[in-house]
Amino acid sequence: MKKIFLYIFIVLIFDFTRSYAQSGCLIPANNTVYTVQDNQGIINAVLAIVFGGNPVYQANPNEPSISTCIANSQKVWVATAQNCTVCPLGYSFNILGVVTGCQTTTYVGNVANATIVQCNIDDHTWIFGAAAGLFGIFIIRKRNKP
Repeated sequence: MKKIFLYIFIVLIFDFTRSYAQSGCLIPANNTVYTVQDNQGIINAVLAIVFGGNPVYQANPNEPSISTCIANSQKVWVATAQNCTVCPLGYSFNILGVVTGCQTTTYVGNVANATIVQCNIDDHTWIFGAAAGLFGIFIIRKRNKP
């Protein structure tokens, strides 16, 4: 009996820590990450726990897979091997909360985790080159004046 309680406790701890990791569904076709999991209904949730299943995400909110560089860092979403689905208009439910399916076509992608990386300064070297060129032009013009 103690082993069963210990097993349930360990599963709950892992599930609790997993819920705080920032993850989403990365759709490679449009480079968009959908960040909020959808309510699948009671029966589909039980079936996913028993037989395994892919998480389903809502269409909103979403964000680009690579954010803009702010304060020399940016958020990059890295895909994992687990598949996921985005249901753009949500599920249609009946009275008992049983899922009847996605209302429209779905987007299929991979579960992705967010990581923070340093921005690549090489993307901005043309600014330094242009500034040095302008500075050089002004110095040359100043020296060539009689």
